[in-house]
This record gives sequence, structure tokens and C-alpha cells, in this order.
Amino acid sequence: MNKIYIRKIILLSCIAVLLCVYIVQLALSRRTGIKSMPLEAGIDSMTIQTAESEARLTLRDGTWFVSRGEGQTEYEAAQSIVDNLLSDVKDLKLLAVATRSAGSDSARYGLDDASKIVVTASSGSEAVRTLHVGKATSTGSQNYVQIDDDGAVYIVGSALRRDFDKQCDDIRSKSIYSLDNDVKIDRISCTSYPDAGQDGGTPDSFTFVREDEAPSGETGADNDSVSVSKTTWKQLTSGMTEDGRKEADSDKIASWASSLSLLSASEWLADNARIPEGYALASELSFSAGGKDYKTKLYKGKEGEEDTYIMSCSTTPYLFKVASYVASRYSKTSGDFLK
Repeated sequence: MNKIYIRKIILLSCIAVLLCVYIVQLALSRRTGIKSMPLEAGIDSMTIQTAESEARLTLRDGTWFVSRGEGQTEYEAAQSIVDNLLSDVKDLKLLAVATRSAGSDSARYGLDDASKIVVTASSGSEAVRTLHVGKATSTGSQNYVQIDDDGAVYIVGSALRRDFDKQCDDIRSKSIYSLDNDVKIDRISCTSYPDAGQDGGTPDSFTFVREDEAPSGETGADNDSVSVSKTTWKQLTSGMTEDGRKEADSDKIASWASSLSLLSASEWLADNARIPEGYALASELSFSAGGKDYKTKLYKGKEGEEDTYIMSCSTTPYLFKVASYVASRYSKTSGDFLK
């Protein structure tokens, strides 16, 4: 056998080996390549079901509401949370196939009936996508999931378990009220009770009103006259200046009024909850803004060694807890505003 013939055999063998390697790599790349599954249909309802709970989301007049199931009380949902859930459903990215069929091994992927989360997204009355969400992979940022009626288990490039492991109260909006930027508070009344309503002191009641003074001419940088309007806060009566007491500081009141433009709960109490035993009325506060009146009550109590606060507000029929720094905004005394 001459050398040229041997060289040809070796060359052809190398080509065959390289071709086999290429075929294997191509097959692997197709197996592990990212596959996008966008959903074009508009979603107007969604259910999130586990073995123990259900959360039902419904879009109505541009606002999302959440309930604990069909026929249950609906609450306004937190839009940012809903947006994240919708993105998870509509923008699936499949990274790989974990197995073509979970079969009796479904618990390994968190897809057994006791563990999985079933998410059904609908448009009108038609289900457009169903996700069976299993556990997270070892990376924590990826998830096992089954899609619609496909028995295969996929790895998706998002933490679906973390996002969908939510009950109704987790999705429910915690906003009590929020004033628009162009809406200003023009009157505040507050009564604070010493020692959270217990004997030993006189309640401190006071009312402030906002007054917009007429524009006055001031000299600008180019010696031009500039029209400047000023806002001042004054006590409704002259009580703070009687008996040698100091005058209220308008800037302090303005800062306080600004802090009252937004109220959020840290936690909702049960729908039929009442003020628990051991809580006492700490303050009552009301204000008017944009032609509307807002009324709040703050109750102080203890859970263990920690001071805790429960509030009611005229914008909602439900009681809620607030953080201590929020409670401090609603339990002021007139002395906090002295010059």
C-alpha cells in the first residue's frame, strides 16, 4: 500500500470524525438552545392554584383585582406584582428539556400534586396558557415547568416558583390612599391621646389650615420683577400664642402635610377583624385635599416586646397594620410644630 493511499485514508477518517463531532454539537445546541414562547393573546384573568390555596386575578375597567376564589371578596391588586406575573406567563424562555416525561418522578421536579403551582391565564373565557410550576433548579434563578398539555419538563430562565408562590394577600395592593402631585392638603386636624388613650393626661387637639398669599413682586437675577406666591400654614385659632405659648412653624407644618400625602399598609387584618384587646386609641387625624375628606384612627399595642400599630381609614372598610415610622406621622402633638 503506497503512502499516498494511506494519507487519503487518514484524511478521510479525520473528516469523518470531525463530521461526527459537528453533528453531536449541533444536536446538543438544539437541545440546550434558548427557545422563546411569546404569547400574543391579551390576558384578562388568571388563577394561581396550589394544593391549599387559590388566588384569582381579574381585569376590570383597566384595573386588576384579586380574590381568594370565585365568588369571594375582590380587592384591588398591586399593579407592579401583576405586571411581573403577566410577563412570566407571556414571555417564556425555554433553556432546556429536563425530561421528556416526568412520569412517576414528578416529585423530583416539584411537579407532584402536593407541590406544584398551577397557573392558568385566560382571554375572555378561553384558557390561553397553563403552567405547571415546579421547584427552582440548583441555580435558584431557573425553574422546572410543564406547559399546557405537554408532558415534558422544561427548564425556564426565570424564577417562576418565587414569583407565583403567592396567596391573595400577597398580591393585594397595600395602598390606602395616594394623593396626586397636583392635589394639596389644605386643612389638618389631629387629636393625640397621652399614653395611647390611658388616664393621666389631657388629649392634645389642634387644627392647621393652609393659606395661599397673593403673589408679590420680587426682584429676579436680571433686576426684573418676578411674581411669587407664598403658602403659609396657620393654626385655626390663636390658641398656640395665648398664655405665652410660641407660634407654630409654618415650614414644619408644610413638611408634615407633605408626609401625609401617601399611606400604605404593612399588613392587612382579616376582613371582619376588630381592634384586638390590648390596643388603645393613640390619635385621630383628618385632613381635606382636592375636595375630599380623609379620616384616620391610630391604635397602639404590643406584640411580644415590640410596639405595634393598627390603623383605620375612611378610604377602606378594612383594618391594617403600619410600620412605626408611618405611625409617627399620624400621632403628632402641637408641641412638635412650635418655632
